[in-house]
Amino acid sequence: MVAFSNVMRSSASSTAFPNPAVSRKVVIVGAGFVGSHIARALAQNPSNRIQLSSRNPYPLYQSLISEANRRLAPNPITSSIDTFPTTSPPSSAFSPTSFLLPHAADVTNKKSLIEAIKDASVVVSLVGVLHGDRNTFERVQWKGVQNLVEAIKESNAKGDSNIKKVIHLSAIGADPKSKIDYFRTKALAEKELFTGFDELSPRVIIFRPSLVFGPGDGFFSRFARLSKILPFLPVFGGGKTKFQPVYVGDIASAVGDICSKFDDERADRKLVIQAGGPNVLTYRQMMERLLKHLRRKRPIISLPFGVGVIQGTVMEKLPENIFTLTRSQVEQLKLDNVILDPKSLENLHGERYTTLEEFITQGQGREKEKRLRSVDEILPTYL
Repeated sequence: MVAFSNVMRSSASSTAFPNPAVSRKVVIVGAGFVGSHIARALAQNPSNRIQLSSRNPYPLYQSLISEANRRLAPNPITSSIDTFPTTSPPSSAFSPTSFLLPHAADVTNKKSLIEAIKDASVVVSLVGVLHGDRNTFERVQWKGVQNLVEAIKESNAKGDSNIKKVIHLSAIGADPKSKIDYFRTKALAEKELFTGFDELSPRVIIFRPSLVFGPGDGFFSRFARLSKILPFLPVFGGGKTKFQPVYVGDIASAVGDICSKFDDERADRKLVIQAGGPNVLTYRQMMERLLKHLRRKRPIISLPFGVGVIQGTVMEKLPENIFTLTRSQVEQLKLDNVILDPKSLENLHGERYTTLEEFITQGQGREKEKRLRSVDEILPTYL
């Protein structure tokens, strides 16, 4: 508790840097794996003032502040409650002063969201759950986003905030008619965002990613640990399901660009960005890539989907652990998870569809060429 108090004092005492007059407050609703990378990307821009908001945002906040100070070594900002930093770090530095004090909030509690988004210009919504029953998915992924939309409308109407952009993380496969609660509630959340605001309200930009990977992920990192324990790596149904793994850093970079550059009034007010990486890989091929970069030999054994259903029936009733598998996840593994031709997607609410690759290369001109990074490039950096 003492350590956290010191970090709180350090950040609180530094709120005069950068200059609030030229800064924007970005509230990240969700403090998990993707949220941590988006926060780091946003912190690269000294105009951003980042606030983490979740049920318990403090561990991530403390981790980011500590990391930022390490990056500034040998001259970290270590101000106390009565002192201020005497010098400013380089503009390219990952400064702890980019972070406002965190604000605890729960998407099932609209009042807590209204308090969290006060004075915000941008809200990044990472509302989501991977495990749970139908009620949990609806309460968090659907109704939670509905609460956020209502909170933004009320806050803007009262003048407590001036939120111009809402960025939301959905998923490839989002479908209001899906029998899989995860995909169905993701689609219902999208509808809330696209229909909940009028033409003068915030722009809505939705990311629909395939499998998101990078340091701290719940897929490659998890199977790397499993490969130390198990004599083989399991796949279901022959491991033929296709994915298009996308590097979390590429999503985070795109979010940063949207926050700082997406201000043209002619820009899309409703945009869906399908986020897939440069390569399409089957489940089996991903396991092969994993073992290759770990320099570890394990047989890859295919199990029938029925075995997965039996495992899920048992495991989903136990506390979450490294072996956790749910029946819903088994059903998801039966469906390919790759981007589609934007022209083939049905426009339900006036939205436009694009891909992450198209988005990051649009309007680059003579700037340094941007490209999506592959599994083979990134895996060796963190496994």
